[in-house]
Amino acid sequence: MSKKVLGLDLGKITLGVAYSDSIEIVHPLKTLRFKANDYQSTFDEIYKICQENEIDEIALGYPLHLSGEPSERSKITLSFKKDFEEKYKDIKINLVDERLSSVEANKSLSELNVTHEKRKEVVDQLAALEILDTYLRRRRNDHGK
Repeated sequence: MSKKVLGLDLGKITLGVAYSDSIEIVHPLKTLRFKANDYQSTFDEIYKICQENEIDEIALGYPLHLSGEPSERSKITLSFKKDFEEKYKDIKINLVDERLSSVEANKSLSELNVTHEKRKEVVDQLAALEILDTYLRRRRNDHGK
């Protein structure tokens, strides 16, 4: 059985959260909201989710420009990773290229005719789901080599 993993999509005022179960099925969990750029306010809740679900690994979306170059948000994400890992040394954070994850999430919701209001409620969770799924597929491919 595989380890469970938490997927995170970090925004300016929201954090989409998804998780995988022990057989690597991914599930949306919740969207955390916080004051603009006050990411540290989410750390305790993320850690609590990890403890409750026996998770010791996180897949964190790493926003790059389409060219593959780091963006301003990349720096913020690296800072989030560093600060979280300093506070909670037992949780490993893996960066996952998240280019187009929110675009894919919005596209899926649009195809399902989800209203704009409802879409705003779940898009971050679905983006976290995309990030987590990407990470798990990459991990399976790496182990298969």
